[in-house]
Amino acid sequence: MRRTIALVAVAIAIAMGMGVGLGPAAAQEQPANQTANESDQVPVVDPEGEDALRTIDNQTRVTDWSYSPGRFTLEIEADEPTTVSLTESGSFEEDAESYNYAKHELEEGTQTVTFMVAPRQGGKGAAVAIATQQSLENGGGAVVSTGTVQSNPFSNFGGTSGLFSGVAMTSGFAGLGAWYVVRSENDGVVEA
Repeated sequence: MRRTIALVAVAIAIAMGMGVGLGPAAAQEQPANQTANESDQVPVVDPEGEDALRTIDNQTRVTDWSYSPGRFTLEIEADEPTTVSLTESGSFEEDAESYNYAKHELEEGTQTVTFMVAPRQGGKGAAVAIATQQSLENGGGAVVSTGTVQSNPFSNFGGTSGLFSGVAMTSGFAGLGAWYVVRSENDGVVEA
């Protein structure tokens, strides 16, 4: 009888220990449409303009941007009419892939430009490179990136629930095996 009570107490302690880690992790998950660095974005200090996040050239700059899956929305400020080229940038898988490219004519002032990007496998984030003729002559441009979006590290095990249910099943079967051995021995556990 004492062995049964001890076995049940150990099984309850193991089950409680497994359940402790589930609560805080679930509360810290990010929504699917929120990027990993959205809350801690620090704008780059730009000597060409107080509101600029990224300088394209000395007359054109990105003042604001947002990303929703598959689409960047950029606010670009130009001191004079110019043409900007936008191209998809970021992580690509090993293979021959295509990318999006667009040109937009900008008037003087601030305009909103929308640019579509292809979804990347594995949630590797997205980025868009922006250039003007002047920035290309100077050998540069600007890149706006979401950063690397963290994916679920347990996805290879069927997700978080699949991993923890596998651990629970393994612990349960180990407990059941221990109970069977203790129960089937008449004289207690014999030393091997």
